[in-house]
Amino acid sequence: MEGEEGPMRVVVIGMNYKTAPLALRERLALSDSRIRDLLSKKVPEPGPQPAERVLLSTCNRVEVYMALPENVNPWSVFTRHVHSLDTLADVDLAAHTYTYEKGDTARHLFRVASGLDSMILGESQILGQVAHAYQLAQEVGSVGPYLSRLFQMAVHVGKRARSETDISRAHVSVGSAAVHLARAHVPDLTQARVLVLGAGQMGRLVARYLHALGVRDIRLVNRTFARAQVLAQEVAGRAFPWEALDRLLGEVDVVFVTTGAAEPVLTRDQVARARTNARHARLLVVDIGVPRNVAADVNTLAHVEVFHIDALQDIVAEGVDVRRRAVPQVERIIENAVAEYVRWLDARAVAPTISALYRRAEDLRQRVLHRTLRRYADRPIDPEVVDEVTRILVEKLLQIPARNLQAMARNGGVQGYDGVLRELFELEVRSND
Repeated sequence: MEGEEGPMRVVVIGMNYKTAPLALRERLALSDSRIRDLLSKKVPEPGPQPAERVLLSTCNRVEVYMALPENVNPWSVFTRHVHSLDTLADVDLAAHTYTYEKGDTARHLFRVASGLDSMILGESQILGQVAHAYQLAQEVGSVGPYLSRLFQMAVHVGKRARSETDISRAHVSVGSAAVHLARAHVPDLTQARVLVLGAGQMGRLVARYLHALGVRDIRLVNRTFARAQVLAQEVAGRAFPWEALDRLLGEVDVVFVTTGAAEPVLTRDQVARARTNARHARLLVVDIGVPRNVAADVNTLAHVEVFHIDALQDIVAEGVDVRRRAVPQVERIIENAVAEYVRWLDARAVAPTISALYRRAEDLRQRVLHRTLRRYADRPIDPEVVDEVTRILVEKLLQIPARNLQAMARNGGVQGYDGVLRELFELEVRSND
């Protein structure tokens, strides 16, 4: 981490699903190793460097958080990071980005960590991603007190939002609603034999929800067998080739159909044949596809119950209402945390001045002390006593202005005083104060 040069600005510049199209965000997708590489290097420009950096990269956002001196241009830092990828030199970044500073930076990150800025309101995955971004920055040493405090508070705020409100408790995605519906119709879904047909985005979500729920027997089928294998490893399931579908239909208790095909991939005759010798007659089928992936007449089979995506809409709508009602509670948690962080920033901003004030006083004390002891060298004066008396005198003298300056900073009333002190006492503020 580069040395600080006076008070730091805390800034974020980024783009997300609201400001940039998917095609652009895909070009900015960064692996952990690439993030480490970017953060471990100096920004490729002459002059002062940002003191601290954290890079948050997910499928829905890319953001660079910075603590930097007043003489460092945050936009230059951001663009240098992005253009170093050699993929966006032709893109007008300003048209797709947003910038926040100080309290607005904290507010934005706290909203992100709480799920208020997510495509799916209140989703939980982003909290882990925020914590992981901070961890990567710690590993390469690109964070210091400003961003450490910010990200630690963000993780705390995100946890509070989820534990103290309903922002993440209801089902608001089709995938989670599908699993919720299955739980309502299967006595113990964790013990059921479950087949997920399709390993695309929706299939992955369903499989992950099942795994998180503790379902022990998850089977995956996909036309591209390799994709099913990758997902199976992630959810401790088993992958099967497409040709095994008919056999599996005769063995399982629940089927989630998520292929996104343009026409049904399960027909009445196919399911009827598969279930002829099924040891467990009842079969629950949840069809998430639009258009439907399961033929409408499959539902006419005895002991087969089919739910299409329309059946999930009420669950999703109810969940969205629950989460929306929790937003004001989360925002109160966020605003309290923002105020706390801004107070901390303001108090920290005057710390170099206070250090310089004490250093200036100590320098004067030492000079007067040495001159006095030399003058009275032939008299019975105890140097240690004089040293202690003058040191205590200086500390007592400076204690009140230092305490008041810190208090004014915490309460937002320090405007101008910091600079006045530096001028009055000709203070030299060091980069490591």
